[in-house]
Amino acid sequence: MKILSLVVISVFILLNGCEQPLQEEEFPYEIKLVIRGVLEPGKLIDDIYIGRTLPINAEFDEDFANLTDAVGAVISGGIFYTLRHIQDGIYTTDSLIVEEGKTYYLVAQWQDKSVSATTSIPVPGKVLNFGIKNLDQDGKQVSVMEATIDPHSDESYTITWVLMYSDGLVSREADNFVQANRSLSGEQIKVRSDVIPPALLNSTTGKLGIRVYVYDRAFYDYFQAQGSTQISESIFGQPLTNVKWNIEGEGIGLFIGRTDALFIP
Repeated sequence: MKILSLVVISVFILLNGCEQPLQEEEFPYEIKLVIRGVLEPGKLIDDIYIGRTLPINAEFDEDFANLTDAVGAVISGGIFYTLRHIQDGIYTTDSLIVEEGKTYYLVAQWQDKSVSATTSIPVPGKVLNFGIKNLDQDGKQVSVMEATIDPHSDESYTITWVLMYSDGLVSREADNFVQANRSLSGEQIKVRSDVIPPALLNSTTGKLGIRVYVYDRAFYDYFQAQGSTQISESIFGQPLTNVKWNIEGEGIGLFIGRTDALFIP
């Protein structure tokens, strides 16, 4: 689903281009490491992507972009869990299971390029209420889901609408996040979903509800920056100054914690 790759969509937009052969030595450009990692409670950290940016006007080539010989580790509780390459630039820790409320550190290096990042696995706040809200959008009446949330701290919140069958299976879910919010002073916040398809508003096969996605606080800054910017495909392979990544050093991307929960009336 698009929502599952939202935190890295800006990175992958960078990985497109025009038709030119890839010969690294022919392209004078600044290499940046590209990092993707979403950490979720109860799951093994086994999907950390490490790649590199492409030269301007170079055709995308996985063998060029994906790095198979980077070195790195995820640190938790003072223990270093070495990253091991699996395939296509994806690395695993082999044994580190994510826990809610904990902080994780990433360090990685490839040749002379190094990066680091820190994220905490958010403790969700309380969903006080949610329901359908009617809005005027471009002169038309549309319906969205809106939730009122009492945050635990300064974590970032997004929601999607979901249609759930009576047996508890999710039939459909929105493809996009359209709003992110967070509290800086402990006040309650509201978050809206994408527009609900009209055919689902009176569905007799399921109930409409929401899925709440709670990210580390860094996600809010990333979402606000990329959500308000049209990213041109012509600048792939170059770090975008107006997108706020949480990767420090010579890299771009996100290494970020997330939890989610379903709510059905």
